[in-house]
Amino acid sequence: MIGLRASAARRIALISFCAYAVAMLLVAGAVYLATHAAFSRQINLSVEHASAALMAEYRDDGLAGLSRAVAMQHSPGPISLGTAVFAADGRHLAGNLATAAPAPGWHRITFLDPLEGPDTARAKVTLLPGGERLVVAADLEDLQAIDRAILGIFAGAMLVLLGIGVGGALVLARYLRSKLAVIEDTASAIVAGDFARRAPVGHNGDEFDRVAASLNAMLDQITSLIANLRQVSADLAHDLRTPLTGLRNHLERMAAHGGEQVAMALARTDEVLELFEAILRISEVEEGSLRRAFTRLDLAALLGELSETLDLLAEDAGKRLETRWHPGLMVLGDRQLLAQVLINLVENAMRHTPPGAAIEISVLEREGHVVLQVRDNGPGIPEADRARVLGRFVRLESSRSTPGHGLGLSLVAAIADAHGAALTLGDAGPGLIVTLTFPRKSAS
Repeated sequence: MIGLRASAARRIALISFCAYAVAMLLVAGAVYLATHAAFSRQINLSVEHASAALMAEYRDDGLAGLSRAVAMQHSPGPISLGTAVFAADGRHLAGNLATAAPAPGWHRITFLDPLEGPDTARAKVTLLPGGERLVVAADLEDLQAIDRAILGIFAGAMLVLLGIGVGGALVLARYLRSKLAVIEDTASAIVAGDFARRAPVGHNGDEFDRVAASLNAMLDQITSLIANLRQVSADLAHDLRTPLTGLRNHLERMAAHGGEQVAMALARTDEVLELFEAILRISEVEEGSLRRAFTRLDLAALLGELSETLDLLAEDAGKRLETRWHPGLMVLGDRQLLAQVLINLVENAMRHTPPGAAIEISVLEREGHVVLQVRDNGPGIPEADRARVLGRFVRLESSRSTPGHGLGLSLVAAIADAHGAALTLGDAGPGLIVTLTFPRKSAS
């Protein structure tokens, strides 16, 4: 049932097979009923003809002639067509049909076959003018044998056809899954950042080819829009950085001669330059070309190398920093980018926690994955805002009074995505816990 719920291809194949099986059963049932009815009509006609012939004898020679005609049909073997004449009081007068006198009309009767014992027959009982009864009956054993033969043939044919149906359903399910898997793999690759991937389009021009072509056209449009957006952001940051750098140099020369306002303008210029640097860095990471330079590195060792620097940052901010790691935890990535992640997360925790707050950084292994966690005991982030704060320039109302531009976590998210790591924000109870879970293959 789980497989059916998770696979539309299997459900379609199962529905097709069920429809095929029901159709086969209906056809088989209709053929069986039609065949049975045809043979039943033939038996009735045989009984009718025999009864009419005997009645002709009765009309010509009376009861004596009828009794002679009935007696002449006696056979010591199995009975296929039996006759009998009964007196008005029910006594058996003549014939080879050993049964009780039935009422006039058509009946299914039981008679005693001399070789086979009790058997069933289709009988027509005619009431004669003197009160006697003429019974003509056809043994139903032949009809029953035909029914059994038809049912046996149908059962064998149904097994073969149902086997073919099962095979066809499996082939259909595999075909649908293969077609849908191509589109799913393409979409997954796009989600993972491979914007160059496209769904293959066949030459048949069927529904799957048209869906693949539409998907590719949509991806081309999205890729173009993303590229334009990134290019505009990068060009804007790059073009403004040059005059701002010149302005900063001019302010720095002015600050050398004193002046509090000049020093303040210099600090503001540094903030703007840092903002543009962050925008350019995010664009560079999202562009994806850095992945080609990824190497295997020890994330725990990297934390060890940065721990002294991070301790100094925490000490200057009046915070308490704790680090712990398991040695030899390897990931596939860029050392500078991962160092940027550690610094950004620690700076974010220090920026949004009160004096004396505790910040804990850990690198550990969990179920085969390398996991980086930064935990603090500050106010945390409401669950409803955790996904939103990963966007660019997003700052919560409670953070408006603190320095920053809302790009720290956005850069962390971009770097995590480039490394294929899952980034989650959780409740540290109290505080915030940021977790990066690297894929298993990155440590192999």
